[in-house]
Amino acid sequence: MLINTFWKILLKIVGLWILFLSMTIIPQYFAALAFTDDKLNILNWVMLFLALITYTSIIRLFVFKTEWIIEKLKLNENFEEERIDVNIKTSTILTISIIILGGLILIETIPTFCSKLYAFSQQQFQFKDYTDSSWLIFYFIKLIIGYLLLTNGKNFTNFIERNSND
Repeated sequence: MLINTFWKILLKIVGLWILFLSMTIIPQYFAALAFTDDKLNILNWVMLFLALITYTSIIRLFVFKTEWIIEKLKLNENFEEERIDVNIKTSTILTISIIILGGLILIETIPTFCSKLYAFSQQQFQFKDYTDSSWLIFYFIKLIIGYLLLTNGKNFTNFIERNSND
């Protein structure tokens, strides 16, 4: 494996991790906007827009434009050897990383989803009247995403490799 390939893999893994962390951070920002007492000023919208653009740009750079990051940060320089002796294909490492990230999402989400579901089952409200119904839906969707990543790692790897410009 070339040093350049190592850096590409590492940067793509970091980009995927940022993508999956943003699945939690961005909805929390929208939830925080709900507590502004209907006084959404322009600053709130600008902050939301900047956060979305920043996350999108960082994820795009780390997942699809890794060669640009390697060139700008000069990550290939100052290595005595050009190759690392590892006999694993790049796609295999990326697939394993996606599967591990899917598993981590499941491990992180299952307890929260179960506690929200249990709290809902203890209430006498309908689902539309339950105060945490949006978070229950959010954690359910996050569970589905984690499951899909865990079971379809190869498909996600193929998508990333197809759309990568490296």
